[in-house]
Amino acid sequence: MERRRVVPRPGLREAHEHHLTGVTLAALRYARANDPAFPGSVDKHGAELLYRVGDLKRWARNRPRAGSGATDLD
Repeated sequence: MERRRVVPRPGLREAHEHHLTGVTLAALRYARANDPAFPGSVDKHGAELLYRVGDLKRWARNRPRAGSGATDLD
């Protein structure tokens, strides 16, 4: 019998807490709603959408960031 590896599929809160600590939960939620490059969900648990950890990490690594001084009001 072949053993299959269980791949974790967290929701956004769990992904933030355990895999993407450098990205806020609010940023993940905003990106899910507004960023066309944000990965699609692969499953659902109740109302919670579940994602592949690798897809979320790839998105976080490649997402655009504000440049230096982007928040200056001068």
